Amino acid sequence: MKILVVDDEPSIVLMCRRVLESQGHTVEGFTDVKAALAQLQAEAADLLVVDYKMPELNGLEFIQRAWLLRPGLRVVMITAHGTREVIGEATQTGVKSIVLKPFTPTELAQGVATAVEGFGAPPSPRVS
Repeated sequence: MKILVVDDEPSIVLMCRRVLESQGHTVEGFTDVKAALAQLQAEAADLLVVDYKMPELNGLEFIQRAWLLRPGLRVVMITAHGTREVIGEATQTGVKSIVLKPFTPTELAQGVATAVEGFGAPPSPRVS
C-alpha cells in the first residue's frame, strides 16, 4: 500500500515511515502541506496519515482538500489534541481512524488497519 505521512514534526514523519515501511508499505513523508498536496495531485496514494495541528492548514482542512483531489482516499488522523471537540469534528468530517499522540508502533498499525477495513466513501467536503 502507498501511504503519505504529513506532520510538521520531522521526528513523527520518520517514526511513521519506519513503522509502516517495516510492514511492507511504500511511504512518503512530508512536513510541508503544500508539497504533500502537490504529490497527491501528481500521484495517487492508498492511505493518508495526517496530523491534526499543523501550520497553514489543520489536518481536517488538509483531509478535505485531499479528498477533493483523491475521492475515496483512506485517512488516519494523528493528534496530540484528542479533545472531545477535535475528535467530534474529525468524525463529522468523515475520519474513521484517529490515533492519539504519543502512540506506539502497534497503535499506528491498528489505526491503519481500522482505516483500511472500516472506510467507506468520504462524505462530500464541507465548505467553511
